Amino acid sequence: MPTELLSQLSSGLSEVLIYGAIAVVTLVGLLKCIYPVFRNGALLNRAIAKLERNAGSGEKPVWREARFLGRSLRGDWQRFLLNAGQLDLRGMPCDLQDYINEDSAVDKPGHSQLAELIPGLLTSLGILGTFVGLMEGLTSVDFSNAEGTIESIPMLLSGMRFAFATSVAGIACSLLFNMFYRMAVGRAYRALDSFDEAFYELAMPRPLSPEVQLICQKQDEEERMAHLAEAVGNRVAASLEIALGRAMAPLTQSLDSFIRGATQEQMEGIRRIVGQFVQQLNASLSGQMTSLGDTMALVNKEQLQTQQNLRNTLSAAQAMADDAHVMQQSSAEIAQLMKDWSDEVQRTQAQRFQSMADMEDRNQVLSMQIEKLTRSLSQMRQAVDRFSSELDGTPAEPSGDPGAPLEG
Repeated sequence: MPTELLSQLSSGLSEVLIYGAIAVVTLVGLLKCIYPVFRNGALLNRAIAKLERNAGSGEKPVWREARFLGRSLRGDWQRFLLNAGQLDLRGMPCDLQDYINEDSAVDKPGHSQLAELIPGLLTSLGILGTFVGLMEGLTSVDFSNAEGTIESIPMLLSGMRFAFATSVAGIACSLLFNMFYRMAVGRAYRALDSFDEAFYELAMPRPLSPEVQLICQKQDEEERMAHLAEAVGNRVAASLEIALGRAMAPLTQSLDSFIRGATQEQMEGIRRIVGQFVQQLNASLSGQMTSLGDTMALVNKEQLQTQQNLRNTLSAAQAMADDAHVMQQSSAEIAQLMKDWSDEVQRTQAQRFQSMADMEDRNQVLSMQIEKLTRSLSQMRQAVDRFSSELDGTPAEPSGDPGAPLEG
């Protein structure tokens, strides 16, 4: 009698544990896997309805609220609003699918890994109940005599009934969980797709594809490089103009001072020559008036030569100014070439080195022009030196040594 009571208690306890485990696993799957996914699908459908009502009302956009998608998706939605606001300030759209997607709306709240485990766990619990029931039924059978065997048959049938009942319960709960979970997931996916379409249609423009974004960014960079090249060219031209002006200013001042000093010295020298000549003429014979006329003609000729030299000097200065203008035009051409070079660099990376070679050639041309200008300045300086030597060595008579003094 105590043995039968103990066997009945153990059998009842096994039934309670198996059925309780099946019920607990089913309840956990319902609360942790099915309900969150079903709730998120309902929240997404409700958000679509809010967008449709708010689209034509002219009120503040309802999607800018942090609780627009409910409590379960609030964190992901707040991150979307924060990043969308920062990108909107820079004129760039934000991709909604990076924040509200299958992972954040279905897999993560629905505990997808647990949902994959629960059906197998329910089936395993049903099979475990089957083996437990069969074991209890078989252990209660008494094969020692026919009477005991007949008396233990009800216990065997009870164990088999428990075994098959647990298998049926486990498999049925597994099938029901799979069915409801798939229905909830499918509903959530449809709601997610509908929300994505409605949001981009009613609230925010759809972002560009990565390929189009790369093309737009490349075009923007090319435009910025073109503006930069133009600004650099203008600065180079302005700097060259300022540098040439500063370099030519002392030379121009020196030429002006030299011309003024040479003219004054020439006049003083003429006065001294004329004075000496008059004094010696007074002491000489009166028959040398012809020599005086010739000397005065020579002096006049030398004066004309001096004026011609001055004109040549001014022409050389004008040529220098023309060379400076040519250099300025060359600087503008260099700036244009830099702009073209920048455009060519952006169009194809492979031609960069060729464009750099073209730029170096232009720089060599500019260097040759600068060297030409330097040679022109050197020639002008030599002409000025020759002019100075001619002024210093002006003869007193038509023939003879220009540096010899006049004799009485």
